[in-house]
Order: sequence, then structure tokens, then C-alpha cells
Amino acid sequence: MDRIPTHIQGLDEEMQGGIPRGHIVLVAGSSGSMKSSISFSMLYNAVMNSPVSGIYVTLEQGKDNLRSHMANMGMDVDDSRVRNRVAVIDLADLRVKLNEQGMSGRVDWMGQLIRQLRNYRENIGFELLVFDSLGAFFTLTKMENPRDEIFRLFEAVRRMGLTSLFVLEMTGSDHKQFGDYGVEDYLADGVLHLTMEREGDKISRKLAVIKMRHTAHVLGYRGLSWDSEAMKFSIL
Repeated sequence: MDRIPTHIQGLDEEMQGGIPRGHIVLVAGSSGSMKSSISFSMLYNAVMNSPVSGIYVTLEQGKDNLRSHMANMGMDVDDSRVRNRVAVIDLADLRVKLNEQGMSGRVDWMGQLIRQLRNYRENIGFELLVFDSLGAFFTLTKMENPRDEIFRLFEAVRRMGLTSLFVLEMTGSDHKQFGDYGVEDYLADGVLHLTMEREGDKISRKLAVIKMRHTAHVLGYRGLSWDSEAMKFSIL
């Protein structure tokens, strides 16, 4: 089976080489667990180490803030491979403008998103998608049947043949639910769970592969660290 490496040092060896091509994977965790950073790093290292291209859809922070944050981590966002093969779609800016015009509630966000992704896929031919974040997107659109709408989005992405990372928050009273509606992890092909654990005055981040279809993977939470020289995450 063809796979896309995560480029997280130590992880790909424990999941048969990476994420199966065409899979939809949730990158879930609480605020501050580095969901956006780890997702961008996967896309960044994919284009730096192979001839693939990708799109990063952001609703949480603007394009300039995103680039600044990743550059501060040491990722060379001005490298020609990144500039030429990573497109950033800034829905955050569009959301602000439409809210100011009082038009946000009248936009078919789901339909617009699917059409825009399909247009990019046909004209650019990108293979990797990072969507940051699913929860922020759901605040834009009223869904009478969330399960059907999430299925609609995921199925559209699958039909485009994309390998996708969807960032989302842990929710529920105990913060153990993957997403807002409790069906996201069921409909996705894989789940990467990021946690933050406090031990005395220290806080450590950990990563676990909760689910990955068509993959024999190691279970359990492993320590997570960022190597600024290699510009990659590593599991400990």
C-alpha cells in the first residue's frame, strides 16, 4: 500500500511507513497541544522531501501569522519548494470580511469549500490537504444533520483522491470526545491524538495513534518533541 510519511521521527517506523495515501486523518487535541504545528510540519516535510504539493486551509489564524509562527519554529517557509508547492487558503480573512458585511449567515460554506478544493485539485493537482480547523469551520455553517454534512465533506475529499489532515479540538464535559459531534472519528480513517500532561511544574506533550485503517500500528502515548535543527517532530 502506498503511504505518505508523517516525517515524525520514530513514528513512521511504528505504522508501516506512514499514512495510507487517500486517508482522512484527524489531528485532535486540546488547545496548546501543537495540533497546527504538527500538521503543518507534516505538509512542510512532505514537500521538502518528495515531489508532492499541498494546500493548507486556515480558519484559526491568518496567512501571515501562520507563516510567521512556522518560521519561528525554524521551518524555512521561503524555500522555493514551499512557496511553489504549498498554497495557503485563508478563510479566516474571508470570514471577517463577510461578518462585517452581514453576509456570513447567507453563504453555503460547505458547498463553497468543496467547490474551491475541487478547483484547486483540478488546476494545481495538489495531493495533501491540511484543514485547520474543523471546529472553526462548523461555526460558519448551520448543519441540520451534522453526521450527513461531515460525511459529505469527507466523501468529497476522498473522491478527489486527497490525503488529508483535519485539525480539531477535544470536546465534551471530560474533553474525551473527538470533535463537536462525536461522529468525526467514526467517519475518519485515522486519528492522531495529542495530549498535554502536567507533572509537578513541568508540562509534557504526548502523541498516540488511536486509529489508522489498513495499518498495523503501535498503541500507547509517546513523548513528543520538536527538533529545530532537523525541523521535525520526534517521538520519545
